[in-house]
Amino acid sequence: MQLGYPDSITAYAVEDNQLGLRQVLNIGATVVIVVWILIRCWDGSSPISRLYFPLFVVGIMKSAGWVWALQSVYDENSSVTAEDIREEANIRRAFEEFPKDEKFKSAKDILKAYFRFDCLKPHLVNWLYHPLFISRDWMSIDSYTADQAFSVTEIELNFMYDVLYTKAPIMYTNMGLIARFFGFFCIMSSLCAFAAIFKNAFLIDMYITYTYALLMAVASLELYQISMLAFSDWAVVKMSVNLKVPLVQKLLPFLAKQCMKQRRWSRSVGQLNLLDPDLLYKEFPKPIATVLDWFEKREIVRRYWLHSHQAIPSSLKVLVVQNMAELEKKRHLLPFTERGKWTLETHGIQRKQGLSGSVETTFERSIIIWHIATEILHRLENEYSDACRGSKLLSDYMIYLLALRPYMLSLTTADITLEYACCTLWPFLRYRDYNEAISTLSLSSPDGEVPPPIKLRKETRITRDWNVLSEVQKLVVDLRTLDNKWEVISSIWVEILCFAAHNCRVYHHAKLLRRGGELITHVWLLLAHKTDKYHSSIDQLPKNLAASTRSSSLAKGSSSCFQKIFGKVDAKHLYN
Repeated sequence: MQLGYPDSITAYAVEDNQLGLRQVLNIGATVVIVVWILIRCWDGSSPISRLYFPLFVVGIMKSAGWVWALQSVYDENSSVTAEDIREEANIRRAFEEFPKDEKFKSAKDILKAYFRFDCLKPHLVNWLYHPLFISRDWMSIDSYTADQAFSVTEIELNFMYDVLYTKAPIMYTNMGLIARFFGFFCIMSSLCAFAAIFKNAFLIDMYITYTYALLMAVASLELYQISMLAFSDWAVVKMSVNLKVPLVQKLLPFLAKQCMKQRRWSRSVGQLNLLDPDLLYKEFPKPIATVLDWFEKREIVRRYWLHSHQAIPSSLKVLVVQNMAELEKKRHLLPFTERGKWTLETHGIQRKQGLSGSVETTFERSIIIWHIATEILHRLENEYSDACRGSKLLSDYMIYLLALRPYMLSLTTADITLEYACCTLWPFLRYRDYNEAISTLSLSSPDGEVPPPIKLRKETRITRDWNVLSEVQKLVVDLRTLDNKWEVISSIWVEILCFAAHNCRVYHHAKLLRRGGELITHVWLLLAHKTDKYHSSIDQLPKNLAASTRSSSLAKGSSSCFQKIFGKVDAKHLYN
């Protein structure tokens, strides 16, 4: 009956959360079987039979909590009441009255991340939300540095992970805490009673020894899980609204700092370079290559074999945040629909044929063309700048996603297009001097074209009439005429990344949280806070309706925060 079931695992996949009610049938069947076993084993004259009852109660509570956690993920009440509307003022007052002492800064950031997550509810596709609601100073992170903005976003994604895959949202409710401590009391009572009954038989009967060891292990695991309750973002949020307690004021700064030190995701980006010599010349041993060719998996395995991960430097975070801020001036809270056009318009270079053509083609072709062009310029005109290094990282990262995570880019023909590009590019680089081939792609020949590509045996309608090398050469030639080419290239890559992040399904972002997280998911959440997905503008509504909409819509996000986690409280009673 799930004794000692870990709190860190509720669902192994996003789909599990939608099966909460179905689990009731499984648990019901399990309860019937357990009751039948207890009836068959019941012996009224033996004191050991009485120990079954508290363990049975704990098992029922554990199973009920598991179903509750699964069901609560998508079971959101979207109705708005007058009491909900008043919660906006409570949240604001909670921030305004938060201690100004620097030692409480970590706790305040965690609290802000929670309220931002609770207002947005990014795991719910149809949640009614408007970005103007979070533009208030006490909820906004616009004044934060890039590192701080990513840190808050990281905490938000951690809350999302806990909601989707763990019991944390219900464990920190009043009912959840009572159930946890009552369950531990029942287990310890059973353990102590068992030890008292068989105190002289531990080393005589091996079944008694096994049972005692099992109860000790379960009790130890429960004690460990209780001790870890305090070292959680949820605990910091819970304590942040109870600062009138002296002990909480002393413990909160320490616990918040410990939480901020936790590594919530990989903090790295995948890297794959199509012009990497290892990818060109490194081959599998012949027996392995034969087997892979038989299954037609050689290139896929090669990509997994040669890809790498690199830690995200602070300069890349700054580059992404700054370029996203510039792009906000173009999109005005609307969905992200461009993947390079806004950058070209900002720099006034949209009339260059090579540049405009590279962003107007299909998405997967655009990524490949810009990746090859970026790599060529990085080898020929590398400069010591954040824009240059950031462009290289984002270029290799987007190819990594295209090759190994194509579903994140919402592409169905990525494998076909990438294989065609590789089959065209690699012969061009293999059968001549590598540096000479790179230089050829960076210069215009007298007739303005590179040598025609090799005709492939497997050509599809998707790749027909696509001269990869020619388009790359045109783009490189246009870029080399720009004095600020690395600023343009880096901005293009950020725009491409934002386009991919915004148009990726929420399901895939949630799925990646179980695999350590990705940079694209952080960008998606940053964009989500500044995107009006219903294409409405509150400022265009009548004044009385606009005011009502602002209050009621924010209340939808904020009401659950106080009522589900903290209960119905008035902010004026939160602090002394």
